[in-house]
Amino acid sequence: MRRSGHLQLKLRQGVETRAPAHLDVLDGARRASGSVDGSGDVDRAILRQTTGMRARRVFHAGAHVNRIGQRDADYNDLETKLGLSQVLCIELAEPVRADDVIKALRDADAVDWVRAEPLSSVPPMHEDRDHNADPRAPFDHVGALAALAIEPGSHAITVAVIDTGVALEHEEFSGRLVAGYDTVDLGMGQISEGVSLVGDSLGRDFCARDETGHGSHVAGIIGARGLSMTHGVGGQSRIVPVRALAAARAGEGPVFGVGGLSDIDAAIKAAVDLGAKVLNMSFGTARDDLDPLAPPPHTDAIAYATARNAIPVAAMGNSGLSEEYFPAALPQCIAVGSMALDGRVSDFSTKGPHIALCAPGEAVHSTKLHGYGRSTGTSHAAPFVSGAAALLAARARRRGHDLTTEEARQALCYSAENHGRQPDEDTGWGMLNIPAALSRLDTIIPAYEEVSP
Repeated sequence: MRRSGHLQLKLRQGVETRAPAHLDVLDGARRASGSVDGSGDVDRAILRQTTGMRARRVFHAGAHVNRIGQRDADYNDLETKLGLSQVLCIELAEPVRADDVIKALRDADAVDWVRAEPLSSVPPMHEDRDHNADPRAPFDHVGALAALAIEPGSHAITVAVIDTGVALEHEEFSGRLVAGYDTVDLGMGQISEGVSLVGDSLGRDFCARDETGHGSHVAGIIGARGLSMTHGVGGQSRIVPVRALAAARAGEGPVFGVGGLSDIDAAIKAAVDLGAKVLNMSFGTARDDLDPLAPPPHTDAIAYATARNAIPVAAMGNSGLSEEYFPAALPQCIAVGSMALDGRVSDFSTKGPHIALCAPGEAVHSTKLHGYGRSTGTSHAAPFVSGAAALLAARARRRGHDLTTEEARQALCYSAENHGRQPDEDTGWGMLNIPAALSRLDTIIPAYEEVSP
């Protein structure tokens, strides 16, 4: 599924652009530019095929994440090295000319790569109605409460739930949320054939309010207070709600989450710049839906996140096939599949050599927009691992150490329960075991003098 008439491109280093940052356009502080490179080669290539365009930079400068109207100024050395200031989203006046524009831009020396902008999605919420199932069972199976007795977590560690938003007034999130962001800017009406947006699809605010329930369910697994459900896996860590996916509907079907690649990339960077240590990403795009001549989605955003020592955790996907699903298939991400509590891999769980480990993803009880419910999918397995990573980061912080992605990966994977099997493409290293992961971390990071949480 692609976003009609929208392209994403990366200019080569040294090519100047005055396009504003996505977040400034989103906030109404700046207008998208009618030019990419000031009547240079890129503008000429585009305007030979279409009558006009609107261009914006996907990534803001981290130094000015909260300075409205100035977010395209003062990119730092890391941002410049990664070329983040050179990544643009372009909306064409005539969407039907998108393929012609792409072909022309691929012949332009000033362009590193270009693609039609794909749309990422999360499946509709599936309500599991087995009310006899023990709602604590998935949490107990990975030792969630036992782990909190070993490591309670820390308010200083935040987990960004980059998703459809969070039910901000839900009682389980009282005192658990910190200021987040809404980067959705999909416009209104249809975004692709047969798919229409519903609710807030412009996102001209900082309010990451959920309209599908998906992000709320994910957030509860990580950070619920434990009032009418099991306490969130992340203990005392806080949630940064980042709304990157809007609510959409295909025909008369159920509402689901959908997001433009540029909106999601901006959200990932905003989460890191807002101080998130762990990134939970329960969404994605399959390889078959992507342009093979462009780099995989989210490559630049995840490179920035890991360079800043954030830990990206992503859902493997729900196709049941062996395939690449991004961002989970990016090598820096900790990719999470789903297993049932009896040890079998879930039928729907996407497979592949990039899978790191699994967590419970069937009939998981957590928060909804209102109240509570069970849901199934790798979307709900990933937050178990994100919450565990938050506990690992808190434990490392007490020892004066900033946990890296690879240290978190080692602690999580080498402690997973695999019943003596070698890692495989179905389950990775096996089922998450949080107390064992904490013990494993103790062998990786020496017990230096502890600091206050």
